[in-house]
Amino acid sequence: MVLVFIEAMSDSSTFDKVAARNMLGMVKRNCDFWLVDVPKITSCIHKALGCINTAPARRSLMSLIVWMADKCPGEVVSTLLTIAPPGDSTALALWEVMFSVPHTLQNVLKELLIQLQDRHYRVLYTHWVDTAILRLAILASSDLQDEEFAPMYLVMRFLRQRRPVVLSLLLRAMMTLSQRGEMARKMKVMLPDLMWVLQYGNKAIKIKALVVFRNVMAQLEREEASPIAVRLAEFLLPFFDDVRLMYKP
Repeated sequence: MVLVFIEAMSDSSTFDKVAARNMLGMVKRNCDFWLVDVPKITSCIHKALGCINTAPARRSLMSLIVWMADKCPGEVVSTLLTIAPPGDSTALALWEVMFSVPHTLQNVLKELLIQLQDRHYRVLYTHWVDTAILRLAILASSDLQDEEFAPMYLVMRFLRQRRPVVLSLLLRAMMTLSQRGEMARKMKVMLPDLMWVLQYGNKAIKIKALVVFRNVMAQLEREEASPIAVRLAEFLLPFFDDVRLMYKP
């Protein structure tokens, strides 16, 4: 039944799309009889999103994938890793939306930590690129104290790369993780590399980096934050100059 509703959302009929969205909301409340089909439903969502352009329909399917990832994270993660070609834009959109919800992110990172250690699977392009995602999963999933977190990150340094797709996904996860005060305080060690991202990243990546910066800075003492804020201001001046030029009449 869920598969039928998802396929209906790919139909050109506006009525069918609205009806399917409404029915998907209803089936969430009666999930016991269809959660056994999570791999098929995940595949169907991935396929349908390639045909759907309307924002409400896309949001509905994104909401469903997040909901399933909360209930059955292992099956959702393993299915996406199996069916999506490396670097697939639809799969990346699904990873990003799952990375944007705190509880879902924790579940998905734990599964990625297990499954990405098998080189057969790929989120992005190669094993070495996926290592950045794996390293983030190790940091986020391990119950590390502050004195353990910093040296481990300094060994990994997964933000020091120039692939926009990888950085975007990493920063989306870090935006979510840094909403927790405890994790944001640990992320202080990442501030120099976030400065590096602000220097070399594109505008969309810089905005994500700034959100992480804001969350981390909010957890620092004033004496500790002040010199960092001065350095940050130097990096931001060119960014705001670009924004002014974009909107100059």
